[in-house]
Amino acid sequence: MLTFWIVAIAFCFVAFGFVVAPMWFGRNAGNTNRMGLNVSLYRDRIAELEESLSTGEISGEEFAQLEKELQLVLLSDAGDELEPVRTESRIPAVAAGFVVLLSVALYGDFGFSLGSINDFLLTEEIQVATPHDVSEMRATVEKLAQSLRQQPDNDRGWFLLAQSWRNLSEFEQASRAFHHLIKKFPQDAGLAAFYAESVFFADGQRFSPRVQTAVEQALALDPNNLQMLEFSAMHAYRQGDTETAVALFRRALKTAEGERATLLQQAITRLTGERPKMVEAPGRVATAGRVLKVLVELGSGVEAGPNDAVYVYARAFGGPPMPLAVQRLTVANLPTLVTLTPAQAMMQGMSLNDFDRVQLVARISETGIANASPDDYEVFSSEIDMTQEREVIKLVISERRG
Repeated sequence: MLTFWIVAIAFCFVAFGFVVAPMWFGRNAGNTNRMGLNVSLYRDRIAELEESLSTGEISGEEFAQLEKELQLVLLSDAGDELEPVRTESRIPAVAAGFVVLLSVALYGDFGFSLGSINDFLLTEEIQVATPHDVSEMRATVEKLAQSLRQQPDNDRGWFLLAQSWRNLSEFEQASRAFHHLIKKFPQDAGLAAFYAESVFFADGQRFSPRVQTAVEQALALDPNNLQMLEFSAMHAYRQGDTETAVALFRRALKTAEGERATLLQQAITRLTGERPKMVEAPGRVATAGRVLKVLVELGSGVEAGPNDAVYVYARAFGGPPMPLAVQRLTVANLPTLVTLTPAQAMMQGMSLNDFDRVQLVARISETGIANASPDDYEVFSSEIDMTQEREVIKLVISERRG
């Protein structure tokens, strides 16, 4: 940030020099060619007036009056030519300074805010914010959203806004921002996939009509999109259509790599009834025994009733937000020790056994539903390595999402 301001100030001095230098070194210059220039301008203007007279744009009286005015101006300039012209006025210097101040006013985070410094600062704030500073990050994202209401054509800003809402698990807000971009870039397969993902989680991971439409549009643009194929496969499985689910998972497997390919193969193996071969790497915790113990406490100042719902769950770190294991409690149960296991997964292939890096979340929901709202209290853990032995992890719920 310091480098940015140094460079900006340096450019201001350079610009100031370009304006002031000619005035400083040319203040004693004569006016030898001034009369010739005035006569040339006078003749050009008379020629324009004659053309306007011939086309009927002005009358003869108007022509005579304008010609007389031009002659008076020419005579006035000729009189001035006889006297030395003083170029030491302070007006040019004041004007030069005014240009610098006006530039700051136009491009700063105040005044007219017509420039991009404000957006630059907001972008930097979002990028340096840690995942745990939820309230700070949310405030910055809100400022960005307010700024973009006046900048509907700032595509980069809208994409940053959409991704920021997505990272905050505000999927409804993210879907609106992605939809704004899709209207401008309807053939962008990446945007279509982000929008489909957002509405999927905004609708509670249900294949609602708008989710189905969004997924179909994303697959039409990119038939091999892994996430869209996975969403479609999960929907088919929930509908009892195992054959279609397996076919979709196999389509996704053709382009998947690394851990993603391993997860897809495991899902196919489970759905087809085959027994997978378990090979455990030395020094790693067996996946069958992956358990998280979480001590959940209530922070001071939290305004919540004893019957308010508390959701404690694990999700893939940097991956899909779908819970890998979840437990539902009430505020009256706190503090309490929660045990999360692979048996608490919401669907096959999405459990603690299937991801090596996870994150814990504890949320108090006044509405009682799993979908987050701005009034909820929430806390996140740091990244957890599931391949290593772990102590009990402590989470203290103390801050609102909003």
